[in-house]
Amino acid sequence: MQVRLQLELPADAKMLTRTRWALLGYLEEMGAGDELAGDVILALDEACANVVRHAFPGGDGTFRLAAQLNDDEVVVEVEDDGVGFNTRDVTTRPVPPDALSGRGLGIIRQLMTTVEVESPINDGGTRLRMCKKLGVPEPSTPLLP
Repeated sequence: MQVRLQLELPADAKMLTRTRWALLGYLEEMGAGDELAGDVILALDEACANVVRHAFPGGDGTFRLAAQLNDDEVVVEVEDDGVGFNTRDVTTRPVPPDALSGRGLGIIRQLMTTVEVESPINDGGTRLRMCKKLGVPEPSTPLLP
């Protein structure tokens, strides 16, 4: 089975709850376990929150969310036409322990199997593509004789 979800949303935090629920519902239908689904939803939330907080400092904007789920993996892309950012700054600078933000991309990288960030993209903005493998069995422990 394959499911595709495509949304165009205002960069407004009020829209994130229903967005999370929509993807969670499809993950559950595909048989993703609670921990795996939780990882994907947290990564999605961090990606969308980054758009809401950083992409449009001057006001209103929209972003696109595309998710593709199949038996093996879920791939989520979050793309905006906002101001973009220098990806090197985010990956090389340490985040102070008392900082209230700045950990989102690091959290996403820990939760997902692969993460690709492109900013600025051709016409400005940012595209984040993240993938999580589904149905990968836990390593088995050999039985002792």
